[in-house]
Amino acid sequence: MDKLRFFSIGSGSSGNCYYFGNSVHGILIDAGISSKTIRKELKQIGVDFSQIMGIFVTHDHHDHIKSIGTLGEKFHIPVYATAKTHDGIDHSYGMTQKLSLSKRFLENGEEVDIGDFNVLSFPVSHDGTDNGGFFIKYMEHRIIVATDLGRINEHIYNHIPQSDIVILEANYDLEMLKNGKYPYYLKQRILSDTGHLGNQEAGLFLAENWHPELKHIYLCHLSNDNNHPELAKRTVEMCMNNKGIRTGSDVDVVPLKRSASDLVVFD
Repeated sequence: MDKLRFFSIGSGSSGNCYYFGNSVHGILIDAGISSKTIRKELKQIGVDFSQIMGIFVTHDHHDHIKSIGTLGEKFHIPVYATAKTHDGIDHSYGMTQKLSLSKRFLENGEEVDIGDFNVLSFPVSHDGTDNGGFFIKYMEHRIIVATDLGRINEHIYNHIPQSDIVILEANYDLEMLKNGKYPYYLKQRILSDTGHLGNQEAGLFLAENWHPELKHIYLCHLSNDNNHPELAKRTVEMCMNNKGIRTGSDVDVVPLKRSASDLVVFD
């Protein structure tokens, strides 16, 4: 009954939304997909909006906030974000439904208990108005969610020794990005410290900081143009195998789908 469920509804520039919950209630990380799609996908696993206790927003880019207003105001789901992120959401061109009564503030470095979950927000390096990741505690599980970040910072280094589940960006393959169709300025943005994390950087970090309790790695926010799921998985696994870590045995590495749902139930 109390087993942790992780449900990735979408992961990528087309829209991001993750659900963590149990048989009774849960939370969302981001809501960058239409509320209709989120509702439909959650229904597949027997979850209704009335069971969502809160939405935690990483940053104010449209692929992370598309349906925040509808979920917050129409369905009365509290929306947690930093004050700067809320300001960015308020001024976002895509936010036709503005947040009002559903607005909640959670600054980086602060934590909140919500149902059976404890959620700590921490800063990450990206080019949103403000940017955060989350360290989530649920029963014996410790989870890092770090998407849309140009580099690994000390907060992620500090949390990974405690974590058994890591959801980490692996946005691009360097050669695909360099040789791809993106204009120069966009390539430079992606490669910057406030851009995105590549396969190699993610793999090296995970290989250097893996420990026996870390059993599940999910690669998120893969680029449609500059990456492939199998390439991201292979790159990360190669980094880990070079350190003597047996992927598939010591730890599972799974690339999340961009626009299809994945459900995992943890013991």
